[in-house]
Amino acid sequence: MGFLSFQALGKNRDTPRLWIESRRLDALGFGPGTPLSVESTGENLVLRPAILSNNHVSSRRIPDGRRPIIDLANQSLLGDLAGFSELKIIASFERIEISPSRRAFAIRRSQTLAAPFRVLEVFAGGGTLTAALDGDLRYSVSAGIEIAPDYADVWQASHPDALLVQADIRFVESAGLPEFDILVGGIPCTSHSNLGRAKKGLAGRPELGDTGDLFLPVLALIRDRMPAAVVLENVPQFGTSLAGELTVSTLQRLGYEVAVTVLKPNQEWGEIEDRQRWLLVATLDRPFMLLVRGTACQMAVAAFLDPPDARMDQADAERIAGTIRGLWVHGERHRALGHGFGFTVLDGTETKIPVIPKSYAKINTGPFVETPFGPRLLRQAELERIRGCAVATRHYPTAAEILGQGVQTRVFREILRQLANHLGPDVEEPHDTPRSRSPA
Repeated sequence: MGFLSFQALGKNRDTPRLWIESRRLDALGFGPGTPLSVESTGENLVLRPAILSNNHVSSRRIPDGRRPIIDLANQSLLGDLAGFSELKIIASFERIEISPSRRAFAIRRSQTLAAPFRVLEVFAGGGTLTAALDGDLRYSVSAGIEIAPDYADVWQASHPDALLVQADIRFVESAGLPEFDILVGGIPCTSHSNLGRAKKGLAGRPELGDTGDLFLPVLALIRDRMPAAVVLENVPQFGTSLAGELTVSTLQRLGYEVAVTVLKPNQEWGEIEDRQRWLLVATLDRPFMLLVRGTACQMAVAAFLDPPDARMDQADAERIAGTIRGLWVHGERHRALGHGFGFTVLDGTETKIPVIPKSYAKINTGPFVETPFGPRLLRQAELERIRGCAVATRHYPTAAEILGQGVQTRVFREILRQLANHLGPDVEEPHDTPRSRSPA
C-alpha cells in the first residue's frame, strides 16, 4: 500500500505550512499521535515515525473513526520549498518523501531561463516555422518531429545539427527527445479547415478525422516535459472546436498562462497573402502579450514576382494552358449553376492575394500570374518571397506543398522575437537575415 499526492504548500501567518490528510496514513505507520522525525536536505523532506519528537501526527474526527493529519509549519524546515508552486508527496510504510513536483521545477526553471532557448518543432514540415529563428542567437533548434520523409529531408537540410524524429507523433516517447525550452508547431489542420471537413464528411466532428486527434499527443508531450513556452498555430476554426478549447483548458490546468488570438496577416502584419491563423502562446512564468503591428499591406504583389521574361513566361504559360482552359470551362459550368466557382489571375497591382494552398502545384486553383501568353503558376522563388522563407529543395511540387501548408515566416519571426524578449533578452538581437528580409 502506498500514497501519492500533489498539492501546494500552504501558509500560516507568513510561515510555510505542509498539510497532509489521509486515512491511508494510519496503515502506513503514521497513525494519530505518532511522533515524527523530519529530515531536511534542502528541497527534499523525509518524514519517519520516531520515538520522541516535538512533531506529532494529529487527526480529525470522522463518522467511523479518526483521519490522520500531518501538519508542519516551520520556516527552517520548509523554507527551501516555499518558492515552488507544487509539492509531490510519496508515502510508503514508515516513510514519507516530500519534494517539488516536476511541474514546480519547470515553473521555477522558466523564471530563470537564459538564452539560447532550445526549441523542439512538432509537425515540422519543411521548417517554415523554425526558419523564423534563423540568425536569432537567442534560439537554438534542438529537434524536430515530422512523419513525411520528403518534408523531413528538407527540414534536416536546414537543421543538420538537430535531432530529426521521423515518426508519427502519437508513438514518440518524450524520454527519447533532447532537452528543449520551447515547443513550437502547426498542428495539421486538414480535419479542422472548412475544405477538410467537407471532403472528409466530418460535419461538426473534426476531432474524428485522421488528423483531428493530433492535439492529444502534443498535450501529452507538453505535460511530460513542461517547456517554458509553447507556440501553436492552426486555422481559425480550430480555436472554436472541441480540440482547440481542450488545448487551451488543458494547458491552463497544467499551470500555463495562455494567450490566444487570430492572426490577420494582410490587415495587421503588412503581408500580401490573406492567410488568417489561430495562434496560441503559452508561458509558465507570466502572461505573454503579443504586440500586433496593426498595419495593412501597402506593397503590390509585383514586388514579390520575378521581372517579366518573355521566354520563361511563354514556356510557363504554355505548360499549363490546357489545364487553364479546363478550369475556365469548369468555372463557366459552375457559374451557370449559380455556384460562383472561379480562380484569381494576378496582374501585379494587388495588395492582397488569396491563400496559396498546399495543392497549388496541382494547378486546380489559383492564384495565377497574368502574362502576355496566358496565366502561369507562381514560381518557387516567388512563393518563397510571399511566405518569407526559402526551402531546401528544388523539387517544385514538394516546395509548393511545404510552403502551402507552412506559416508566414515573417509574421512568426516577429512573434518569436517578442517571445524571446518576454523570456529574457540575454543575447543581442540580430538586425537582419536574408531569409526574413522583405522583397525590395
